[in-house]
Amino acid sequence: MTVTDTAPALLHNKAILIVEDETISRKALAWLLAANGYRPMAFETAEEALHAGIDGASVALLDVDLPGMSGLELADRLERLDPRVRVVLLTAVDGERIREFRRDHSVGYVRKPVNFPALLRMLSSGDPN
Repeated sequence: MTVTDTAPALLHNKAILIVEDETISRKALAWLLAANGYRPMAFETAEEALHAGIDGASVALLDVDLPGMSGLELADRLERLDPRVRVVLLTAVDGERIREFRRDHSVGYVRKPVNFPALLRMLSSGDPN
């Protein structure tokens, strides 16, 4: 079975917002998701993502430490703009700041480096939190 086989047809062609300032990570996530039937919308900063609009995104994969507006600030903003968007925080750090944010917000969490098969399973489960 390939990784592609794990994503159910009902989630294919779903838009996934990616906000990641590391070019290689952003491109790798976008490629992986596109190769598995998702429609990635990838941005370097939170401001770029907000300017472009999040219309149609079902999930937002957000790096926590971004230049300018942080991923946590963007998650909070997305929660108010469209509570249907499921947010998954991507970070190499597991600190009190992340635990506190997760206590107050319904967000998923994935440690970097990202385990792509596990991420795809999380997305295909329909509940990335």
